[in-house]
Amino acid sequence: MEMRNVKKTEMLKFKYRNSGELIQFPVGTIHGKGEGPTLVVVGGMHGSEFCGIQAAIDLFNEVNPEELKGTLIVGTIYNMPAFLNHTGFLVPQDGKNPMATFPGKLDGTYGEVMAHHFNENILSMADYYVELHGGDIPEALTPFSIATVTGDTALDAKIMDMCVAYNIPLIIKTPPRQPSTNPGSAFGKAVLRGIPAILTESGQQGILDMDDAKVHLTGLLNVMKKLGMLEGKIVDTAKRVMMEFNGAIRSELVGMWYPNVGLNQRVAKGDVVGWIRDYFGNPILDIKAPIDGQITVIRTSPSVGIGNVLIEMHKVVE
Repeated sequence: MEMRNVKKTEMLKFKYRNSGELIQFPVGTIHGKGEGPTLVVVGGMHGSEFCGIQAAIDLFNEVNPEELKGTLIVGTIYNMPAFLNHTGFLVPQDGKNPMATFPGKLDGTYGEVMAHHFNENILSMADYYVELHGGDIPEALTPFSIATVTGDTALDAKIMDMCVAYNIPLIIKTPPRQPSTNPGSAFGKAVLRGIPAILTESGQQGILDMDDAKVHLTGLLNVMKKLGMLEGKIVDTAKRVMMEFNGAIRSELVGMWYPNVGLNQRVAKGDVVGWIRDYFGNPILDIKAPIDGQITVIRTSPSVGIGNVLIEMHKVVE
């Protein structure tokens, strides 16, 4: 029997069988009074991105089952180990970034088993999916959303509708970012399965800023109205800027990082966007823009190692 007009919270718990250590996800579920789709919203994929976590909490508390059509499932914090240890990006137990662990595997490392249980018990129920990010400890960023362009006209239209409804100015269009056979992100794997899914960013530097969290909350409520899950007028105040995904400039050296650009700054190919120096201040390398584009993410920590993201920038589609 299908449940209606119910609001509940639970801590989903699983055991990592290699050690018996607990895997847990705080999840709130609201079954609306009316029929409609199932929207899954998840915060804390990176456990120190607090604005996304707060927005997930606020959304669950905001929605009244009497006013809801369909089902809302909110995972407030995916990466609980990182949240509890105030760790940036990675699952502490195995050092894996959750963005490269889905769909997971039951016989894998701790982070891979986390992904398996989340995928099987939460993400599998989604008709639509929104993944909330918020600028981890060493990164400043400007709000943006990511729309995957698959070539499936109907699916791509639904994804773009969600991004536009989110009321964030910058929309980054990207092809699927991993082969279907390789581990990847939750939102990327959802798209490959035909589920309209978006990733959204608001917040920075591992700080809970309530205004940045509200950007997420406004966007989430807008998406629910767009999907017919809630009544009301969609908030539409942002002038949209379309961008083509370029990716990150990553460090190939260790040293001290000094950025030379600001968020939303437009730069030309070859412009120096920052420098890496040694531990005595001597120049090692100029970091140059690989394309004409706009800056969306800047590493704010001077400590830099091989593979660390220094800058994210994307081509503006005029």
